[in-house]
Amino acid sequence: MTILAPYGSLNACTVAAVLSILLPVSAAPASQLRRSSSRPLQEQLRSEHQRVLDELNVKESTGRTLDFDDPRIPPLLRRGWDLAGAWAAAYLEAHPTPSAHDLERIFDGFALAPKGTKSQYGNFIEYTSYSLRGGAFRIAPSVYVVQASYGVKFLTGTFMVVARNRAGHFEALWNIKQLAEKHYAQKDKIGRWMYLVRESYYSGPLSVGRLLSVPSSTDGHPRFLVDAFQSADGGTQGAQLSIWDWDGAEARPLLVDWYDYVAGNFGALRFDGTTVRIPTKESLGILFSCGACDEPQGLWKVRITSNGVTNVGHRFVNPELQWADELLSKIDSGQDTSSLADGKVLANLRTWIRDAQNQAGDQPNPAGPIWGCPPG
Repeated sequence: MTILAPYGSLNACTVAAVLSILLPVSAAPASQLRRSSSRPLQEQLRSEHQRVLDELNVKESTGRTLDFDDPRIPPLLRRGWDLAGAWAAAYLEAHPTPSAHDLERIFDGFALAPKGTKSQYGNFIEYTSYSLRGGAFRIAPSVYVVQASYGVKFLTGTFMVVARNRAGHFEALWNIKQLAEKHYAQKDKIGRWMYLVRESYYSGPLSVGRLLSVPSSTDGHPRFLVDAFQSADGGTQGAQLSIWDWDGAEARPLLVDWYDYVAGNFGALRFDGTTVRIPTKESLGILFSCGACDEPQGLWKVRITSNGVTNVGHRFVNPELQWADELLSKIDSGQDTSSLADGKVLANLRTWIRDAQNQAGDQPNPAGPIWGCPPG
């Protein structure tokens, strides 16, 4: 397992400084000056970024690309994200009123689109080299959230805020990696954005799946939502929902929490302007649910208003499963269950459990009793 090396901003020179040097003395309109002055910088950024991609795609002796836990990877990713932030700032300097379509394609010209081939194992694309994927989203006038990910089979990503600095030029002012570095030792949900691990089951780095603008605060601060997924193998996957408040200098977390979903079902989040609804796969205490099983299905709600963010909580789509799991868990641990079921039901259940244990004989399950799989 590897964490990203200490994170810093691009040191060569800021976009604003470069633009002020390259800006020609001309009578051309301001919009034309912005475009012409940004082109040499963008060419430099593109060239430097290609060198990063070339180093990421160095092959091991086995012919494989480098895994995320290779010590050469973190500094290359950090450099790549710095360059991506500088590119986004230069692009916005040259195109201060981009359309939503322009923002989705903000990295066109910065890095070649990932190339892949259709897999022989199913209807999906397989990639063989590192590439950059990303886009941007406007959350307020001259304030944009930019996301960028690198990877081959799995992705690791970041998100940053690009806005005008005090000099009036666009700059990547904040990056989740800087905050995550401070949180990593605590092993909390924000620190997870620094986590890197080679291909594995049920544990992997985060990458942005979706960005949304949500209601501003009462003091006018723009806010945004990040729905991120964990890149890992396994039928059940983890994801992170976070909501942020931008105060002009940094993004402050209002909610950061985890949820599970069945592989292939990510991206079902819905937002009606007030309430976030996310279909989930909920956890059970004693009933077993296979990794690819949809049950137990749940729904997580979060309410967002100008006054704050409220985690309404999770509920089971089929509450009978939750009730049965609670009942069996209490029977197994010897707790009082008289408030959950009729005495005759409890007696029959205890007989059934005792018979099942007798049939198991002297082969106990080291993970504890598993009473069955919920219907799905």
